Amino acid sequence: LFGAAEASIAYTLAAIKDKDTSVLITGETGTGKEVIATYLHYHSVRRARPFIAVNCAAIPQDVMERELFGSRGATGQSFHHGFAERARSGILFLDEISELSLHLQAKLLRLVEAREFHRVGGEQQVEFRGRIVCATNQDLPSMVAKGSFRRDLYYRINSAVVNVPRCMILEVVQSMISWPKSV
Repeated sequence: LFGAAEASIAYTLAAIKDKDTSVLITGETGTGKEVIATYLHYHSVRRARPFIAVNCAAIPQDVMERELFGSRGATGQSFHHGFAERARSGILFLDEISELSLHLQAKLLRLVEAREFHRVGGEQQVEFRGRIVCATNQDLPSMVAKGSFRRDLYYRINSAVVNVPRCMILEVVQSMISWPKSV
């Protein structure tokens, strides 16, 4: 059951697990992209830190900015801590990143490049010390060519790429990395 594709993924994961670079996991629906991201977290030096998984397709775009970056409270004293802040120095996993609007892609680019962000309505920058891991089932280079995905963000998030071939299915990925099926 352990073929060239599985060996390549295992080698890539071993090589990148403790690095700080962003990771892009690509593959069709059902190939185990989130399982790979979870494996990457729990086998890295960040394993004791938070793993924050965000399904970008499941959160309405009009609230995504607030959920991702947080916001200043109505009184100006309290804060809603967004996913990026809750990740602290752990991993922020953005599943279905292709679903983010161009506006949010620009804000995410700032997070990836400058390692900081502003809460919605906030005045101070918040430092980001986490690792960004993204996943998609879309062809991002084609989306870049069509103008629906930012070229600069694409190049920033694909520092390390794990491509899960279509022939692999979740059960094969789970057995390949010895991860329990309950994850």
